[in-house]
Amino acid sequence: MAPLTELYRKPRALRRRLGVSLALVSLVGTLTFAGLSYQASRNTTLSNIDDILCAAAEGVREIVPPMIAQEAEAPARTQPTYDDTYRATQIALERYFAATKLNFLYAIAVRDDGSAYELVSNLSPEQKAQKIDPLKDLLLKTYDPSPGMVGAARSGTRTIDVDQDDYGYFRSCLVRVRLAVAGTDKSVSAIFGADMEISDVNARLYRDLFTNLGIGALVLVVTLIIIRAISNAVARDVRFVVGETEAVSRLNFTGAEGRRHSAILEVDQLFGALSDMKGGLTAFSKYVPASVIRNVLAAGKAEIGGEARELSLLMTDVSDFTTISERLPAERVMQVMSAYFDTVVAPILAGGGVLDKYVGDAIFAYWNAPLRQEKHAALACTAALKSRTASRALAEKWKAEGQFPWHTRFGLHAGETVFGNVGAPDRMDFTVIGSAVNLASRIEGLNKVYGTEILASARLVELAGEEFVFRSVDRVLPKGAVFPFEIFELMGMKGEIPAEAAARWEAAMGLFRARDWGGAEAAFAAYGAAHGDDGLSAFYLVRCRAMAANPPPADWDGVQRFETK
Repeated sequence: MAPLTELYRKPRALRRRLGVSLALVSLVGTLTFAGLSYQASRNTTLSNIDDILCAAAEGVREIVPPMIAQEAEAPARTQPTYDDTYRATQIALERYFAATKLNFLYAIAVRDDGSAYELVSNLSPEQKAQKIDPLKDLLLKTYDPSPGMVGAARSGTRTIDVDQDDYGYFRSCLVRVRLAVAGTDKSVSAIFGADMEISDVNARLYRDLFTNLGIGALVLVVTLIIIRAISNAVARDVRFVVGETEAVSRLNFTGAEGRRHSAILEVDQLFGALSDMKGGLTAFSKYVPASVIRNVLAAGKAEIGGEARELSLLMTDVSDFTTISERLPAERVMQVMSAYFDTVVAPILAGGGVLDKYVGDAIFAYWNAPLRQEKHAALACTAALKSRTASRALAEKWKAEGQFPWHTRFGLHAGETVFGNVGAPDRMDFTVIGSAVNLASRIEGLNKVYGTEILASARLVELAGEEFVFRSVDRVLPKGAVFPFEIFELMGMKGEIPAEAAARWEAAMGLFRARDWGGAEAAFAAYGAAHGDDGLSAFYLVRCRAMAANPPPADWDGVQRFETK
């Protein structure tokens, strides 16, 4: 995770490293491609040049009649006829030379002893300037043949030669024809040749080289553009993966995109694995509190064990749930219950609470574990008030639709507990245990007795602070409890409940505790009349009358003891 995070924090460094690496690979590849391409092009160009030279040499062969070579050394040449044929051949050769645009076209004869003499050749610019007569000045002129010419005269019918003579440095194609010498039993090798200066050959090769370099440069530029796009895309994909991974590590699935795709197979597979992981953890977080998963991910393992800490606990229950469920089909109960839980639990989770479990229609949640929360009691009170508001709205909606309304009761308590993993090594449950959990459940159940909605213990009221308005309810000793304690009803946030109303209630409770049953009854009646349907006022009206009719003993401690849950 750390290397990915480092890349995520330095996206430019990632793009730079990736871009440089790909660019170096591309440069080496481009240079290699250019070198191989030039070599192939060079071979092709030389082959084309040789084809041109050999075609020209064959053209010379067709122009020069055999008699030019056959009678050159003949003891008795038919001079006029030979001369006329030679001059006609020279003119045809000059015309053909002008069409080929080569450097030289010629025919020579090579004797068996390696000596050679010239038969016919196009005139160089210098020879033309000197007005040389080929018949008189060139024909039968001794010629110093190159090794290539000698080799051509002795073997093969076509030879490529590179040689330097008095006229320059040439690449040549030599075509050999063996001819008998007229009037003798001798024969001579006639060599028909075409020359191109090496400078012209090199010019063509350089042109091909520059063409290939230009193509290579263009390929390199295009490749670099593609590399930049790829490196940006890869960096963007890596940033996405790191961001999603960090979000998953925080179990933050809000705003998550759907399955992302990439043109790079491995990256696309990584996206698929990430999407599957998110889907699995999202589903898993529906069953296990997110904070628990975070702890497991951070620790890298889950072990049996716990930690003692004071937590704020919340228990809820639905009034008359048994009666409601008996009137509805089981499938409908499941649907309605799901909608109810979604409504009531949302404020709890939004308020930082950990949903421990559902028990039938009941909800158990807590604060200050596994992560510490400084104002955990205040968070629990806020969540309880918001859940009550949501529950009331849902009940009104269902009532308007002709359905059974669900009314929620809440119990709040703060006390020492042990939270952690309990169970067997291969099957654990992260939960909270301790007597405080039982007391929270008992406090919630007392709502049925007092006609209240949200009851809280004195310890939770102490921790909650002055942001909330509570009213005294009673001093109780629930079944299973060892020591009696006071309970209060959470009425609302400070500022939402008139201070005068709270003061009137506490004054009425003061009269009750002072055993002024008549005064207390009047005070509770007045309070109930001023505040409408108030279950706690009604409870104390009945209780005041009972106390007046049957007063408690002198040592009465004001504790209400309960023998049932």
